[in-house]
Amino acid sequence: MKTLIGLVLEGGGARGAYQIGAYRAIQEMGIEIKGIAGTSVGALNGAMIAQGDTELAYQLWWDITPDRVFKLDSAEMQHITRLGLSRESLPRLIQRLRVIFRERGLDVTPLKELIAQMVKEEVIRQAGLDFGLVTISLPDMRPLELFLEDIPEGMLADYLMASASLPGFKVDPVEGRRMLDGGLHDNLPVKLLVDKGYREIIVLRTHGPGRYRRVRQKDLHLTYISPSDHLGGILQFSPERARTNLKMGYYDALKTMHQLKGFRFYIHPWNKDYFLDCFLALDAELVRDLGRLMGFRGGSHRRMLFEQILPRYCQLLEITRQSDYEEIGLRLLEEIAERCGVERFRIYHLDEFLDIIGANYQNFYQTGNRPDPDKNRPGWPRGARQRIMDQTAGHWYRGLVESRKSPSPV
Repeated sequence: MKTLIGLVLEGGGARGAYQIGAYRAIQEMGIEIKGIAGTSVGALNGAMIAQGDTELAYQLWWDITPDRVFKLDSAEMQHITRLGLSRESLPRLIQRLRVIFRERGLDVTPLKELIAQMVKEEVIRQAGLDFGLVTISLPDMRPLELFLEDIPEGMLADYLMASASLPGFKVDPVEGRRMLDGGLHDNLPVKLLVDKGYREIIVLRTHGPGRYRRVRQKDLHLTYISPSDHLGGILQFSPERARTNLKMGYYDALKTMHQLKGFRFYIHPWNKDYFLDCFLALDAELVRDLGRLMGFRGGSHRRMLFEQILPRYCQLLEITRQSDYEEIGLRLLEEIAERCGVERFRIYHLDEFLDIIGANYQNFYQTGNRPDPDKNRPGWPRGARQRIMDQTAGHWYRGLVESRKSPSPV
């Protein structure tokens, strides 16, 4: 009997572009999806997938602007799209929305019209897929986990809007009941498909704020496709942000499904000992120079490298001290690549990646005409991180790129 494969899409507002990019890769791989469950924007994306309009959805996200979601004047629009949202900030954001709109609610008429225009309920019902969504009924805060057969005909668009109704949105009642965003009950509705009998499920993450229900099922296999970088704010409906997220979703899906290497880049696997061999072959004077720049003195160069320098870089690069040498070496290499302006959204072989870093290094790094990969990155203070990487990038370039041996494929 053929295994049924399900797809779960997390809520996350403007971050939803990531999911359509990821699904494009899944579709290209020929993976047949038989069941779909989503919350909020995940339900909206899921509906477009269920009706077979993924290219239309891709174009919709590619061209997305705030005025296709909100009805606001320009000053209000600018303020709202800058607001961040996390589990901790949700009450503060709700309060702020009330102040901004004098408790009249955020007018999302454009979103409602867009859903009515784009969603083809009859096509979805005839597709023969399991399709589910999550919303909450007010005022009793009763969660509704609904499949197509639970939704009256002609009302799918209304329930999709209900699933995406964040606190502060001005929305119409559905069947006489006011509804709320399903993310406040289950923002990642894996349970819906598990209860339908699915045991092989692909999960498209956005790391959006909301509640998450744990699923305890022994024979369950979940494949998570998660963002390799921050997706921006959940109200950041801009074409620039969406286009980056579409591309990131596509390449992150390929990385997961094809087991590519890389943190922010996408590289075919290679001999796992390659970077350990590189570290062992580093010139003693180069290592001592690195040590001096980082305030380390004395001892053999190899002890300094493995006991002091590399642990410090684990902290700097925000990876655990238990990371293997492949992870550490690759993170260092990616830092140089970013500073050299190497194209991120592309699949590389390691030899090719090293060649491109080498070709870009002179033009970007030594001339000072380089991007700032730390500009919007959380964690280390921008100045401290950039200063240390700038001081030492030349050493790592010489050690990992110029003097490299050709990596052997797996």
